[in-house]
Amino acid sequence: MSSTELSGTSEQAARKALEAEHAAVWLYGLATAFTEDSKVRSGIDEAAATHRENRDRTRGLLRAAGVAPPSAEPAYRPPKTVTDQNSALRALLAAEQDCSVGWLAVLERSETRQLSELALTCLTDAATRATRWRSRLGIEPSALAFPGRE
Repeated sequence: MSSTELSGTSEQAARKALEAEHAAVWLYGLATAFTEDSKVRSGIDEAAATHRENRDRTRGLLRAAGVAPPSAEPAYRPPKTVTDQNSALRALLAAEQDCSVGWLAVLERSETRQLSELALTCLTDAATRATRWRSRLGIEPSALAFPGRE
């Protein structure tokens, strides 16, 4: 298998992770409408930029493997209604958990170094952001032992 080819399981996992990234980008945009605290807003802006980069890198990797990447949906449904900053942060926490699950699946199924490195970076970043949001929300434990398996 060449460095640009993906097996069926790697491709499927990468597509699912990309779908989670699409949802995260959308949810971070939604959260900005409910953010009051400038420090939280800064964290949201930074995370949204990272999710856009992850989305674009994953699209590029899939295209290089000859796979059409899934498109983003026009909108996504948050797990619960977003009405204020805390409910927005809970939605972002759910998005980070979904990304962690997606990227762990990619990491477990990857046969190429490029895909493994992307998955490890994205999984680590999502787990770090999830810890930040849990901490901000007062959820204990704030850091999980096995991100992506929650």
